[in-house]
Amino acid sequence: MMSHWGHSNDIFDQGYKAVRKSVLLFGLFFTALGLLIFLFPKLIAYMFAFFILTVGVSGLILGYRIWKLRNQARPFDWVDEPLKTNIEVETPANYRRTITFIMR
Repeated sequence: MMSHWGHSNDIFDQGYKAVRKSVLLFGLFFTALGLLIFLFPKLIAYMFAFFILTVGVSGLILGYRIWKLRNQARPFDWVDEPLKTNIEVETPANYRRTITFIMR
């Protein structure tokens, strides 16, 4: 239902507008990228090299952070104790079973 000012409160209308805008921007981006590649053929090689460089630097940073996290995750030595397999369950001394009869 449209209000007086021309916008809708319907969530599907807002979703449709967002999808429409994203598809148009997606198409515009790839059209511009295609034109740039036709104008500058070396652009593909530069983009691929930039991608590989970015992934490599990100991997180095992530590896370094994981390496530094090792000292925080295990600040003490673990002591291996044998598992206790014979567990005896003792009944409490004040344990009683109460039986209630209901009579008419």
